[in-house]
Parts: sequence; C-alpha cells; structure tokens
Amino acid sequence: MDINKQLTDQQRVELTKKSYENLTLGQRVTIDNLPIGIMTESVYENDGLRAFVISNSNEITVLFKGSYGIVKGNPTTWHDEWLKTNLPILVALLSDERRIPSQLKSAAKLLNRIILKYTGERIYIYGHSLGSINAQYALANCHHPDFIAGAYLYEGTNIWLLLNQKQRSRVSKMRQKIFNYVDIYDPVTLGITASHRMVGKLCYVDSQQLAPIKQHMWGGYQFDRYGNLKLKQVDAAFLKESLSEFRLLSRSNDLAKLLEKMGQTKEIRRYTNKKLSEWQKNLPDRWGWAKLGEIFKIKDKY
Repeated sequence: MDINKQLTDQQRVELTKKSYENLTLGQRVTIDNLPIGIMTESVYENDGLRAFVISNSNEITVLFKGSYGIVKGNPTTWHDEWLKTNLPILVALLSDERRIPSQLKSAAKLLNRIILKYTGERIYIYGHSLGSINAQYALANCHHPDFIAGAYLYEGTNIWLLLNQKQRSRVSKMRQKIFNYVDIYDPVTLGITASHRMVGKLCYVDSQQLAPIKQHMWGGYQFDRYGNLKLKQVDAAFLKESLSEFRLLSRSNDLAKLLEKMGQTKEIRRYTNKKLSEWQKNLPDRWGWAKLGEIFKIKDKY
C-alpha cells in the first residue's frame, strides 16, 4: 500500500504543513517515522508559485505551498499577503472577465510536467490556502487524471467560477479522489458549496471558532486519538453561507474593480473598508460580505 494511503487525517495535515518549511533537495521527509520520500524538486516560479516534489518508490507527493506571510507572520503580513497573492484570484472570481492569474497557470504546467516525468507513478497532491487554489486549478487542467491517486486540499477559495465546462468535467470525473476540507469560520474559504460546484468532495470540518489567523491555520480542527478529523454533515449555517457567497461571487464586478485598486494607498484601503462595511449592512447577502470584511479589515481587529 502507498505510504500516502496509510496516513491519518492528522498526519496529512502535518504533511501539508511541510510545504511551509525550507525543504532541501535530497532531504528525507517523514511523518511520525513514515517515509514519505526524498525531496527531488523545489519549484519557484517568477510569478510566486512555490511547490515541492517528493519521490518514494512508485508514488510522488506534490506539496503546493500557501502564502508564507500567513504562517510565519502576524496580522499585518496576513493582510498584506492576501492583497499581494490571493487578491488577484478574488478579483478574478468577482469579475465577469474571469481572468486567470499566472500562478494558477504555472501550477497546471507543473503538474502535467511531473506526470510526464514520473510516468506510471501515482501522484498525491496537498495544498493549503493559496496552495489549495493552485492545486484546484492544476487538477482542472490535468492531462492524465488517471495518474492522480489522491488530492487533499485545505482552506482554499472555491475557484469553480473560473473554470470552463471542459475543466469542470475533468475535475468532476476525479471528484472521488479529491478531498476539499472547509472550515466555514475561516474567512478565506469563500464560495464553497455543498454541491458539485466545487473541485472535489466537500469535507465539512466540525471546527471551533477562533481568531481568523489561527482559524485559517487549521486551528479549529479537532482530531480523535486515532488521528481522525472530526467532520459533520452539511447544516443550515453552511447552506446559508454557501448561498450567500455564491451569489456574491456571481454578481460583483463593481467590487472587483474596487478591490483591484486596493493596496496602493492607505486612503484607498480606508475607503474600501468603509464601502465593505456599508455593503455588509445594506445588501441581502450579509454573510458573504462579512467574510470579505473580515479579510480586508483584519488589521483593525488586533
């Protein structure tokens, strides 16, 4: 049996966390003495894509790295990293033009290159936050889906609206092999649904509500003594938030234009925060606006 198949839910989270470490070529990667493999590739593209490739016998593990400032930083770096790296993706989701950021395209090229390089070997994919977003797009553009043995994605924005019909059909065929973990208290998990309008199967985390940064970094996850993650069935709270966010992402081209200007000056940031607060109070999809507000006004909460 593949080593990846033997991992518990908790060990898979620990393996995904390795993407935030400074892994070096030739390094042996282990989780609780289980040999994941040898680090054979460290990928860093000009557009910011960061990933690690780990080889072990007949299986390949790919770790897509999330935004570094979130795990190593503070509320300010969380805010800045979101603006610098994840904002273009959010703008693309909100925009009628459905623009695809370069980093997502690089992730797709990487996955297809890895499959050709390691022909016949089983591919396992892990990603958190921005890493989950990159992994979702890579899977949607995978030329050889039969080689994907499993994908474990954590706390990423739903990119379904960015995908065309061919891409959606491709990931739908792989749905049983893709596990998409969602904590609805995490402000980054925008647009997640309880239907097939997402990449992979929904794994609805039965989480505890914490401060946003801790929430995003698996802080609300609860495991039993065997390492099984506590999940729950879709409830009314999830359905309400899901519908609100999907409507928000489907209609908000004006918001996209406004957000695209963010980060240039403090005045624009203040103006945007003010507008988000107004929209949150006055528009019907209050839950979706609240999550956006939590992302962009997070510095004011600490």
